[in-house]
Amino acid sequence: MKYPAAFAACLLLCAVSSLRAQTGGTESFDDLSRSALAVLDSNPAQAADLYRKALALNPSWPEGWFNLGGALFRLSRYPEAVDAFQKGLALAPQNGTAWGFLGLCEYELGHYENALNDIGKGEHIGLGPNTEFETAVRQGAALSLVRESAFDQAMAQLQPLTKFNVDTPAIEAVAGLCALAESHLPADLTEKRRATVAMAGKALWAATSQKPKEAEDGFRELMSTYPDELGVHYAYGLHLMDVDETAALAEFQKEVALHPSHWPSLLICAFLQSRQGTPEQALKSAQEAIKLAPASYRWLCDAEMGRAFLTMNQLDKAIPVFEESIHLQPDNAQTHFYLEQAYRRAGRTSDAQRTRAEFIRLKAQQDPASLPGLVNSTQR
Repeated sequence: MKYPAAFAACLLLCAVSSLRAQTGGTESFDDLSRSALAVLDSNPAQAADLYRKALALNPSWPEGWFNLGGALFRLSRYPEAVDAFQKGLALAPQNGTAWGFLGLCEYELGHYENALNDIGKGEHIGLGPNTEFETAVRQGAALSLVRESAFDQAMAQLQPLTKFNVDTPAIEAVAGLCALAESHLPADLTEKRRATVAMAGKALWAATSQKPKEAEDGFRELMSTYPDELGVHYAYGLHLMDVDETAALAEFQKEVALHPSHWPSLLICAFLQSRQGTPEQALKSAQEAIKLAPASYRWLCDAEMGRAFLTMNQLDKAIPVFEESIHLQPDNAQTHFYLEQAYRRAGRTSDAQRTRAEFIRLKAQQDPASLPGLVNSTQR
């Protein structure tokens, strides 16, 4: 990714205490640290050299490590920047901006799991008030998730940027990858595919930014321009989900007809087919999806097969696939809900009660507002 020059201002937010409070009284350290700060924006190479000399005199200076890391980051010297940020964070771990920078360095190095973990720490603490910095951090996290086909999570990373009215081509491109369920990064795509991604992203980002007219126009243009491109009917189906599930299902089925290996469409077909009373079709869709989806989605395929079996009242088949789904993804409350129903119908009362309790515990964590109603319904 390319990063804005305004990142230099964000480096100053990494400071955890006043400069002079860390000097230890040595004049040479004072001179070096002041000179380094003065050229941090204009000459990061010189700043990095000065920060190294200052840190040799005072290695317990967190903001020195952070600003050294920032200077190295701007020079694309990412391994050295990672080392600097890690040393600074060992001294001052409650610096969300530094965690965000560390995550960006790791993203650039292709260490995507580490990048997501460290960006997550930064988000938890707070990334600071610099909009361009938060945008870049969230973009890096979203792209890391796209590579794992975690498209919903990637969009969740981008969604907070709507409060800044961010609508850059780079952000729209990430949204486009999510819209089409495209796990390759833009640089790896053909020119036609990049154009499709850009158009899909513009439409999805308009929808995410609560601009329904622009979104509808954008999706219709996408359908008209690239009707046979991979993921286009899937993207439009997602757009229709909240207003017309029947029409949405038709779009997902068109996607599968054009591209039989598009496993996200198969999974959503299974969900909607169970919901609309055709569990036999849902089971077929889920069974096809499980052959094609990444291993990280096996739990969801199992859950959809379980829902189909449950709808057909085939409890002996529903229960083991729900149990396997929970084994793979123990924190999904909804799967516990369906398993509890299956246990209850099968007369396994104690298992049903245990599963219901776990469902309520998870819902209390994930959706606290729902807890009173759930507890009351259990007590009735």
